[in-house]
Amino acid sequence: MIKSLYFDRVLIICFFVLYVLGLVFVFSATSVPSVLTDKDPFYFLRKETIWVVLGISAMFVSYLIPVDFWKKIAYPLALFTVFLLIVVLIFPAQINGSSVKRWIDLGFIRFQPSELAKLSVVMFLAYFIHRKENVRGFLESWTGLAAAVSIPAVMTILVLIQPHKGAALFLAMLTFMILFSSKFSTKKVLLIPALVVPAFAYLIMTSDYASKRITALINPIENRSGVSYQVFQSILSFVKGGLTGEGIGGGTQKLKYLPEIHTDYIYALIGEETGFVGTVFIVFIFLLILYRGLKISLEVDDTFSQVLGTGITFMIVLQGLLHMAVNTSILPPTGFTLPFISYGGSSLLVTSIAAGILLRLSKEPKMTIYRRSGL
Repeated sequence: MIKSLYFDRVLIICFFVLYVLGLVFVFSATSVPSVLTDKDPFYFLRKETIWVVLGISAMFVSYLIPVDFWKKIAYPLALFTVFLLIVVLIFPAQINGSSVKRWIDLGFIRFQPSELAKLSVVMFLAYFIHRKENVRGFLESWTGLAAAVSIPAVMTILVLIQPHKGAALFLAMLTFMILFSSKFSTKKVLLIPALVVPAFAYLIMTSDYASKRITALINPIENRSGVSYQVFQSILSFVKGGLTGEGIGGGTQKLKYLPEIHTDYIYALIGEETGFVGTVFIVFIFLLILYRGLKISLEVDDTFSQVLGTGITFMIVLQGLLHMAVNTSILPPTGFTLPFISYGGSSLLVTSIAAGILLRLSKEPKMTIYRRSGL
């Protein structure tokens, strides 16, 4: 039977630690710069606190919802997400006088459909595999693979048109990881990166903006006052942080040296203010989420739940690792936020819902030893 009040304590501790760290470092990143520009130093903290409260509430609600509900809405949610991704292309939001095809502006709130697309891809693939696993040979066929990637591919292309190459690449990677870890033919699934990597390479080579970001990564010191400015300042944050950092609130890179430090570069701020020790701690938290998430997913007695849990775990951890890779200049600059920590509502809300689902899976019936051995 399902344990009514049970949840994985390690996971929920990890999530709450990240929530708290998010509030701490968003305040650290924005308070002093706000004072220096005669603005309210608590403005971003108040907004982020509201999003954290909403996120925790969403996590609790999604934890209470039975897994069967997500089965029922998996396909409709995927179609709704495609609809929203089309809407942002037709009716872009007006931000600072410019049309931005990434956001839906409802007046009182702005929402980024590409964030919802991440969870939608996970649910779509989980339900697709659940429905087709008993159709003999279907998942191992080219037809099965083509059907599985149809909706994720449409979402990826729509996000690419915005354009948001980072989010599009993330969706492609997430789709590949879920399919590779499922019951599809490994050789056929490997065709995905074989097609996607050259396609993205071509897009980068033909895009002046994207190619400049590659140049910035290759020669950060030589171009530090130009295209490599952001990359160089990010590296400098970790150098200044050393082993134990300059103290929370004591960093100086947030003083207009490193743009977007409260969103896309918050890991660099953590490196500067808490040093190597702090950055390793963040990595440890995400690896712990990876371990607990996969353990929970592999133990549940249902294919949909297994793929759903695995996909959500990949979704949270992959985004975290990509954010860290960009901040440490392993990857070129792009818009990857650090889950639970970076400032922003869309990402935090969707990630919180996903976290609640993962906690729900931790209380679902477990696969018995007989089922595991195939008896």
